[in-house]
Amino acid sequence: MPIRIGLIHSVLPAINAVEAMFEKHWPDTQRASLFDQSLYLDLNPDRSMPPTVFERVADLVRHSYKAGADAILCTGSLFGAAIEAVRQDVDIPVLTSFEALIETACEQGSKFALVATDPGTNKTLSDDLERYAAAHRKPIEMETIYVDNAMSLLANGNQAEHDQLVVSGALKAGPCDAMLLGQFSMGPTKPLVIKATGLPVLDAPETAVLKLKSLL
Repeated sequence: MPIRIGLIHSVLPAINAVEAMFEKHWPDTQRASLFDQSLYLDLNPDRSMPPTVFERVADLVRHSYKAGADAILCTGSLFGAAIEAVRQDVDIPVLTSFEALIETACEQGSKFALVATDPGTNKTLSDDLERYAAAHRKPIEMETIYVDNAMSLLANGNQAEHDQLVVSGALKAGPCDAMLLGQFSMGPTKPLVIKATGLPVLDAPETAVLKLKSLL
């Protein structure tokens, strides 16, 4: 039986982004996706999770576990707190969207540029990065760059203009040990960002797939 990876999504572009990384690094896995766009739509105005969304994310993890997943990955950048809570109840690896991104970045250095297209992602990512660094007694520096309008362009199928905005935002970054693209939907834009900036660039889908593969 192939290894089954349960995937939980709240935006469509994340699906193609992570599937591309599985095909690149771990094609013989069986991927079982659950997509619920209402999770993203029902976030609070400040991009935090109301209790109902928190519980629905947890329910999807439990559903994926009951459906035979050997590991689970949530591709939504704003649902980490729910993932961290519910994974205590299951006996398989369950990853938040960017914990692998954070681990990989901290292996590469201590000065980071965070780039995101959702207004809540950089806060969540920077909070988690600081928490990880504190736990490992690692001093870090970071700057955050928010790319407005890119997410709506991508949601409407305009990949090219989305990519142009992300690249323009990334060019604002100063010198760093790694640039972190904070959302799965930004994964396909990574080669363009590398070409434009000349900086080391990490993305969430690739680091997550590589971490899952190392765990199973």
